[in-house]
Formats: sequence, C-alpha cells, structure tokens
Amino acid sequence: MERLVDRFLRDEILASMPLHPNQHAYQAGESVETALHQLVAWVEKALDQQETALGVYLDKEEVFNNTSYDSMCGVLIKHGVDYTIVQWITATLEDRLAAVTLGGSSRDIEISRVCPQEDVLSPFL
Repeated sequence: MERLVDRFLRDEILASMPLHPNQHAYQAGESVETALHQLVAWVEKALDQQETALGVYLDKEEVFNNTSYDSMCGVLIKHGVDYTIVQWITATLEDRLAAVTLGGSSRDIEISRVCPQEDVLSPFL
C-alpha cells in the first residue's frame, strides 16, 4: 500500500504542484552533491559580488529525523491530497508500537512522533 501511495503522490500530486526547486532529497537526479553544488555556486556568486556577510548552516540529519507527523500531513493537505489518504498516512505513522522486554517483563511503547526512515513512504514525506 505504501508503494501505491508513494507512486500516486509522485505521479499525480507532484505533477500538478511540484516541490520547491531547492528540494534535493529523494528526488530523481538530485542528491547531496547537487545540493552542495548549488550552495557553492551561490557562495561563489556572493563572493564575486563582494557581499559583506554570509552565513551557512548545514544540518541534514536533524531535518529528517525530527520532522513531525503534523507537518508532513499539513503539507499533504496543502498539496491537495485526498483527506482519506492523509488519514491513512497519519494512522500508519501514529499507530506504531514497539514491544520491549526487560528483565522478563514485556510492554508495548509508542515509537517517537518523528519521521521513521526505514519505510518506503516516510522518507519521501
């Protein structure tokens, strides 16, 4: 089901409302290298024009690891994704449990409310 939703989002939703051109992650033909190339070109242009101040902050790990479910679903709604699909995605993200056993006793705990990276759909979201 995740693969079907992923294909629908890429083929239908993004065809009518593409991602920002500076979005490099999980895009065909884009990568960390293309993002860094774009950044270096921007810095070189600023230096050529003798810009007086320049600040750069790169934190690729925290961006993906701390994306909330609410922000992902909000963007889906903004892109016009049918509410039923948004509800399904929310349910698959929110209803994740992990079974933990410690010293012979077991219990289920809720997995944190941030973007899981091992799924098919989550990294794209």
